[in-house]
Amino acid sequence: MYIKKYCNKISYNSQCKCEMKMKDFIHYLRKSERTQLLYLKDWHLKNVRPTDNFYEVPKVFGLDWLNEYAQDNNEDDFRFVYIGPQNSWTPLHSDVYSSYSWSVNVFGRKEWTLFPPGEERKLKDSLGNLPLMYNEKSFPNIQHLKIIQESGDAIFVPSGWYHQVVNLQDTISINHNWINSCNIVFMWKSLHENLLTIENEIEHLKDTPEFHDQCQLILKSLFGIDLERFKKFIIHIAQKRLHQLEEKSLKSFDRFSLGKNQILFDLNKIHFVMNKLNLENYKIHNDLLSIIQKKLFK
Repeated sequence: MYIKKYCNKISYNSQCKCEMKMKDFIHYLRKSERTQLLYLKDWHLKNVRPTDNFYEVPKVFGLDWLNEYAQDNNEDDFRFVYIGPQNSWTPLHSDVYSSYSWSVNVFGRKEWTLFPPGEERKLKDSLGNLPLMYNEKSFPNIQHLKIIQESGDAIFVPSGWYHQVVNLQDTISINHNWINSCNIVFMWKSLHENLLTIENEIEHLKDTPEFHDQCQLILKSLFGIDLERFKKFIIHIAQKRLHQLEEKSLKSFDRFSLGKNQILFDLNKIHFVMNKLNLENYKIHNDLLSIIQKKLFK
């Protein structure tokens, strides 16, 4: 069973979902007339069929902590196949965890609309809600980029850039979310800002014993990850990079290897974020910080 989105059915400002067997979805795609507009999204095909080398990650996108962590811990990955008919669409959004994303069209044609960070605030209504899709006539003075992605083209979406996508033809694409040393600080700042906003919103509960847990629960719901899971993520990558430095085992994610300078750069950014986490009572955190400092400043 795979999850499909109804592009023409909206509930609570999001596309409705259904589950369908793949053979039924293929049968739907082959129909000349379609009463519904279905879009297969977020299909973890690489995870389901790990030995099928049906694509390789482009080298420029190879440094990928997010999928490296998922693979090391047998968790759901962030590697997706999208299959959509003409006129199917992905609503206005920014990517999970404030990650980067890349997308390659196997075949088909897409229109991307991308907004520099901050422009999305001009699109919000009085309740802070974004429209499902940006309409230039309704918002004439918004900075944005329009890009037509052809078969074989790759699109890179930076952290914090809101975007929407329309399939101009029947399209299959490969899509990854990814985080590395170049945007981990951005991820941390976004997580921290979200947490501060949540704490401010429910400040009236600050004296209750459940306050901290409730803040983390809301953070996970809104941002996709809570503070405890972020700690585990950053500590895992730190420990692995230190081990790689000592053992000279430089294998990273997928087929890629890391050079010593890249590992030191990773550790430098990890050191910065771990200092910001301010976990004085977290023994493993303090031990790692001490080791990283010695490696960076010897």
